[in-house]
Amino acid sequence: MSQHTRKTRTFNVSLVLVLHLALVLPLSYFLNIWADEASTLYATQQGFWNAFQTAAAEQKQAPLYFWVLSLWRHINDSIFFARLFSIICSLAAIKLFAGLAGRLFSPSTALLVTAFFALHPFLIWASLEIRVYSFVILLSVVLIRLFFDAFWDDMRPDPNRGFKYLKVWFLFAVIAALYTNYYLGFLLVAMFAALILTGKWRRIVVYLGLMALAAIAFLPLVLELRTEFLAKTGGFQEERSLIEGLRSIWNHILTFVLPTEIFPGEVQSIFSAIRVWLVRLAIAVVAVMAIRNRKNLTKNTLALAAITAVVGIFFLTAYFLLGNPYVEIRHASVLFVPMILITTSLIVNVFKDIGARAARTASIAFGLLVLISFSYSLTTLYPNMTKRGDWARVGEFIRQNESPGQPIIVFTTFEALALPYHYTGINQILPNEKFFTFAPEAAFGSADSLVRETEFVISEIPPEATQMWLAVSEKCLNTKACIPLQNYVKANYTIKIEKEFYLEKLYLLKRTP
Repeated sequence: MSQHTRKTRTFNVSLVLVLHLALVLPLSYFLNIWADEASTLYATQQGFWNAFQTAAAEQKQAPLYFWVLSLWRHINDSIFFARLFSIICSLAAIKLFAGLAGRLFSPSTALLVTAFFALHPFLIWASLEIRVYSFVILLSVVLIRLFFDAFWDDMRPDPNRGFKYLKVWFLFAVIAALYTNYYLGFLLVAMFAALILTGKWRRIVVYLGLMALAAIAFLPLVLELRTEFLAKTGGFQEERSLIEGLRSIWNHILTFVLPTEIFPGEVQSIFSAIRVWLVRLAIAVVAVMAIRNRKNLTKNTLALAAITAVVGIFFLTAYFLLGNPYVEIRHASVLFVPMILITTSLIVNVFKDIGARAARTASIAFGLLVLISFSYSLTTLYPNMTKRGDWARVGEFIRQNESPGQPIIVFTTFEALALPYHYTGINQILPNEKFFTFAPEAAFGSADSLVRETEFVISEIPPEATQMWLAVSEKCLNTKACIPLQNYVKANYTIKIEKEFYLEKLYLLKRTP
């Protein structure tokens, strides 16, 4: 690569990084937190040692992200600074993704796919979450890039030394990944499958040796993983079906390839309906072209196809083991990078022989489609410039309208984590414990699904309070889960104020004589 080409590439990648920053920095400062983010702040607010003790037990996740964030927050404990860690992870992921794309594709294709990755609404969303997802995406890029460098590339000036140190870095990345998110283990099996599929037999033994070392390093978490699995599967379990599991994964793939709403509503929008048919048509065209030009399919494409397929199969397995709540779009972060890479690689291979004019026309049409898709997706990502729960506005509304002796009751208990970060008034927020205790007791959204939790929240209401605020989550707005609570309120209170916010409803209630 010439010096001029290297400078041009550096400039282009820097421009993409700046564009990502321009989108996420203002939002990271302005947006309220929601319950998931509040749980992260709660887990990391008392320092590293507390996070070390409670991250796995309360969050029921691998603990490394919480350990790192607890140290990060020693510098500054603001919401913006906590989000800044995710933004930095995304920026690092973009930079490393650009290098990976440059290794797999031509310079022009690498730039386009890097821009697609950097400005993708899903990565924008991950950058704005005080959660592990941006870190998972970064580790996905690191693992795939080190895998290709350490187990794929035979053209290094000093291969023995290069491979030696790359494999050491790969081992460290594997251990970090397993301590960060268990689903990243799907990638490790997927990369092993890619080695088998492409016949790199000598390196399979080395790869298995590294995985054995990683397994030894993972042993301290084995018992914790078992405990977390039993906790997630010990309560009521929804029925599973193969069709439902495949539909869930298909929706994630649609979002990664051509996003509309990252979190779609109950009713499919016209944009999503159009997107489905466009992607179906594109898959048919690519499939036909792949059959016709199958000789153009490279080993890189086969490897990426194997990686993506195996990760998808493991996600389907996770659906049957854990249920739909644990294979939602945010849990599919580990599939995000492979999906973008295999889509790009397939398109490059199967359309390799089309004419320059046709390629230019197709590129312009696809670019316009992506621009429309990304723009629409970003505008629907945060309605009214707020995250679910709308806790900043809820907290301010209560502060402006409250009187002493009006406790604030939040349902569900997990949602009660978020309001304290946005409320500066004079009344107590309840519940203030058992945030991670309750699990569904019956089918999602049914009147029997939250009975124990409802009884607990009612027991938290101070008996001397003649008035109280009640904030209820989207479960109460869109399902029958809150019927027991609604019946209790009707029998004992009258409504003085009723106010709707984004996926949250607030009441001021007065006890009836």
